[in-house]
Amino acid sequence: MRTIDAAMQSALAANTRRPAIGLTLEDHTNHLTAYQTPGLVDQWSDVCIANDGSIVRVNLTRGSFGFTSNLQYSRITDPAQAAQWAGVTTFAGASGNMFQDGGCAISNNGGTLRAFAQQGTGGNALYCWTSTTNGASWSGPTTVVTLAGSALTKGIASAGNSDVFFQYDVVGGDDLGACFLSAGSWSAAQNWGLAHLSAGAGLAVAWTGSQYNIAYSDVYSLGSAKYSAAGVGGTWSLNTSIAPATSTAIVRLSPRLSLYDGLYHLCCNEIDSGVVSGAVYSYCRVRESLDFVHWSDGWILHELATRYSGNVFALSAPASGSSGARYYFSSPVSVLSTPAFSSSNPAQYLDASATVLNYTRHERLNRPAELVVVLDNQRGQYNSAINLVGGGNAQPITPEATLRLSEGYRVGGVSDRVASGTYRLARIDIERGPQQNQLRLTGLDLSGRLDRVARWQNTFSGQTIQWLVLEVCARAGLFSVNLVAGSQLSQVIPSFVLQAGQKYRRALDSLCATYGLDYFLDQNETLQVREVQASDSSVWSYQPEIELLSFGGDFQRANHIIASGKPPGSSMPFNLTTSEAYDDTHNQATRVESVLHHVDLKLTTTTQTSSAASLLMYTQQRSQVVHSVVVPLNPALQLIDVITLTDSAAPVGVGQSAVCRIIEHRALYDAQKAEYSSQFGLQGH
Repeated sequence: MRTIDAAMQSALAANTRRPAIGLTLEDHTNHLTAYQTPGLVDQWSDVCIANDGSIVRVNLTRGSFGFTSNLQYSRITDPAQAAQWAGVTTFAGASGNMFQDGGCAISNNGGTLRAFAQQGTGGNALYCWTSTTNGASWSGPTTVVTLAGSALTKGIASAGNSDVFFQYDVVGGDDLGACFLSAGSWSAAQNWGLAHLSAGAGLAVAWTGSQYNIAYSDVYSLGSAKYSAAGVGGTWSLNTSIAPATSTAIVRLSPRLSLYDGLYHLCCNEIDSGVVSGAVYSYCRVRESLDFVHWSDGWILHELATRYSGNVFALSAPASGSSGARYYFSSPVSVLSTPAFSSSNPAQYLDASATVLNYTRHERLNRPAELVVVLDNQRGQYNSAINLVGGGNAQPITPEATLRLSEGYRVGGVSDRVASGTYRLARIDIERGPQQNQLRLTGLDLSGRLDRVARWQNTFSGQTIQWLVLEVCARAGLFSVNLVAGSQLSQVIPSFVLQAGQKYRRALDSLCATYGLDYFLDQNETLQVREVQASDSSVWSYQPEIELLSFGGDFQRANHIIASGKPPGSSMPFNLTTSEAYDDTHNQATRVESVLHHVDLKLTTTTQTSSAASLLMYTQQRSQVVHSVVVPLNPALQLIDVITLTDSAAPVGVGQSAVCRIIEHRALYDAQKAEYSSQFGLQGH
């Protein structure tokens, strides 16, 4: 249930009420488009933000002989100045002697900038340069470590906690290692001690305040690891794969990492030569994660071609100039950018509350909610705000724009509203005739992303229901998930496959069906995944407010559940893992046995099948109740809420009462017809 104030509760109980509607359209999409062209060749690079807001970038030049490159830096105080992106300065001691394929890194360590690259001529030392002037001047180089056996690095990264991480050659493949600065001295290389990688093609690292999270490439896949301490003596361990290998079809190079808007953004170049798939491409893909464990399958930047990836980052306040808060994708070849969202920017924000003619808001369990709203466009007042094409043209009425709906009532001459839904614009229709000029906008909530198709196949072993739900949601791009359920969340699934070509929703539905979970997206774009229980208390009661009421019962349901799981291993032939549940009350009332067989190989013990059978029986019992009610629009109520219905006694009413659960909500507003109502579809609780 949404929280509403006492004034709105009073308005809902009043005999007369006046609706209050709020609708805004907001363009939050990062329309990264061409911004600057530094004109450098494609090469390894890295970026950090100095304390004064300047952008400081390092890059390794490329040449025919890979051990005589230069390490260069650029300091951009005003991103709007093209010359600052193009201007480069070679670090002292880094001219004609650096390894061009070893990678480079730069980080802000509490105001002290450090840049890293590997020597290529005259030794193989990993060098460090230091700046305490926000990148305006540098000292160094100093030697961090000289790797044994003249080993070469395959990637370098720093999390900005007086650290440097690197991939490097060892006998049998490539390893990860790290060095840490303490009391002015760098530690010896801390080898990760795990299985050798077959190859290395870059890494990225982030410090959480308690551990390091590392993303790395072995050329064909993106892996993830952890280091558990701020310095020497930590423990290395592996996370699950970020992007599994697809044979040798797709090459993944030079991962780069940033944290903004509450999410990790991992940018990596993907290359397909076409030898296996027949498709030939090279572009950067940006994956996102809330916790560095569960990652989205990402979005692509097809606007430029680079083999060495680049950095996606946000800058809220540049050191100088009028660039303002912006998002960037920076590579040596090109810089893409877009302004950050601002409600004061008419190209990004539109309040259309006063022009809403009518709308329908339709919510159902386990499906995306839909909003269809009609706006008055008389005299073409919104013509200039419409972008039917999309792309880099920022306008508030544009594909994937955010529609925020708030509902309520006028109280004392003031609008008292509560946020009731957030949607992404999926369709725009301009309806023009001799007597009308209207816009019909159709939006789906963010859970509509679950209906996209997974591109890559992922197999997960020995993970819990909770972990798998979070993983499937993240792959689809849903990071805010609230799971409310019992012990079934900790039940382990031996093997689960997220199939390529399968919708994410199908995978999520499969997981939820195992133990009777339901889900919906709330007004804050948090996916609520819940186990409903008979003990859930009623949050609202309806008596005289009822406008139209239907009490119904559907008795054509199962009263005997047989739940079967994976047969036990090393047992007698034909042994089963099976449990049963019965509804004796329904059986006695009908004297008809109605069996439902539920087979799910994710269930491996009788404890699990028993739980599944009980939950499925509860679902059948709830479905026997088929009620509906039409009442004045109530923005407080959500899906899965329990309400109490009490009808008047005869001869006015039918004298029925029920405690039931909301499984469907259709909110209607029509100014011309003076309609403002909630139609609730209900079942047993």
